Amino acid sequence: MFFSRLAVLCTLPFLALGAKKRAVSSNFALYAYSEGFGGIPLFYADGYAYIGEVNQSNSSDAATVAFSLGSDDVWVGNPNTTLLTNATAPSWSNVTFYVPDDTTPDKRIGFLSSDESTDGAIETGFSFYGSTAVLIGETGALESNFFSLQISDRVHRLYWNDTSLGQVPIILRSVAPSNPPN
Repeated sequence: MFFSRLAVLCTLPFLALGAKKRAVSSNFALYAYSEGFGGIPLFYADGYAYIGEVNQSNSSDAATVAFSLGSDDVWVGNPNTTLLTNATAPSWSNVTFYVPDDTTPDKRIGFLSSDESTDGAIETGFSFYGSTAVLIGETGALESNFFSLQISDRVHRLYWNDTSLGQVPIILRSVAPSNPPN
C-alpha cells in the first residue's frame, strides 16, 4: 500500500508538467502599478497610450481601452463604452497596441489603426507572465520595459524603455485594483 501511494505521488510532478497552460482571458483591461500609484487604467488619446483619469485628458476622443487578443499575440483595443464619461462615443476602434523598437527615436507607446503602419512599431509578441503584461523579445526573453511620465494632473504618458525625460518604471497588469485609485 505504501509503495503504490509513493508511486502515485512520484508521478504527480510529471502529470503537472504535461498539463495544459491556463488560457489567458480573451478580453481584458490594463492597469498601471508603481511606487506612486496602484491600479490606474490605461486609456487611448490621439493615437497614444496613457494611464490615469480619462476625463483629465485634453483629447475629446479619449477612452479607457478594452483589449482583445488578435492573431500572433497582437492586442486589439476598443473603447470601453461602459466607462465613457462624455456623451459622444470615440471615433476609434480596432486599434493595435504597439511599442517602439530600438531604432525609433520616439519612445511613446501607442495604437495603430488597421490602415496605418509605422516603421519601428512592434505590434506582435505581447503576452502575460501571470497577470503582468510582457513582450516576448526576439530571443524569447520576457520584457516589461514600461515607463510613465506625468504630463498633467492625474495623466501619465506611456513610454517603452525610456527614462530620458525622468520617466518612472511601471508594471502593467490585467488585474484591477482592489480599491479605487486615489
